[in-house]
Amino acid sequence: MPQNNNLIKSYAKVNLGLKILEHLPDDYHAIFTIMQEIDLYDTIQIQKNNSGQITINCNGPVKVPNGPDNLCVKAAKLIFENYQINYGLDISLIKNIPVGAGLGGGSSNAATILCGLNDIFSLNISNQNLHDLAFQLGCDVPFFVNGGIQISEGKGEKLTALDLNLTEHFILLIHPNFNISTKWAYSFFKNNLVDNFDCDKFRSFQDNLDWELFENDFENIIKSTYPEVVEIRKILESQSSLFVSLSGSGSTMFGVFKDFLKADRAYQQLRTYHCHIVKPIKRN
Repeated sequence: MPQNNNLIKSYAKVNLGLKILEHLPDDYHAIFTIMQEIDLYDTIQIQKNNSGQITINCNGPVKVPNGPDNLCVKAAKLIFENYQINYGLDISLIKNIPVGAGLGGGSSNAATILCGLNDIFSLNISNQNLHDLAFQLGCDVPFFVNGGIQISEGKGEKLTALDLNLTEHFILLIHPNFNISTKWAYSFFKNNLVDNFDCDKFRSFQDNLDWELFENDFENIIKSTYPEVVEIRKILESQSSLFVSLSGSGSTMFGVFKDFLKADRAYQQLRTYHCHIVKPIKRN
């Protein structure tokens, strides 16, 4: 997987709808969502050494911890402990994906380290075992092992690849000047959740989507505290977007467009925020 002297792109994602289905006994929630990988990315460089230590150096416009709390370090330690690796590791992370934005940047970084070390040390870890390791690091991490577009169910461990190509579309990401704690967002969902959601409607997508089927249960929660998301939605809808939503538990809003010019017109209306026009990624 790693190329160019072990320099790896670690891609973000958006959620095309997200339903909270039930509160589980372990205090997690069961979900149903479709995740789409996008070409906004962090850059990670991995170099093995003989020190026996794992170090990380983080740079870039987005600030994250330089230490053991970084998911890259946790992922590397998980591989080292499970596969008795006696080398050391220097990780360099250039961080572009906003934190607390619902774009899965930290989860993507963790999966990138797992897959990168599998390659560097020729560990031949099976895809299923990579998923199992990824799930130990976080509920969104397994998705990024294969990326592309997938249905994610359960707590994130049940993944189904979709034969769907959205790469002709453009996605405008709008990141407001606040971040959302996932734990805070989930705290609003208690035991009185509706369980009549029809997941089967989403299992047979092939060449097109019915965008009207999608909604993100977090959006009503977020907009009551952060009314900016309502204004962002209005502007995106006024610019001929096919679909507008919050990604994950927020705070990023995004609009899907048929062509670049429409996405760019919306960008011009929203450029006071941090905005990116990105493309969906399709994996084989």
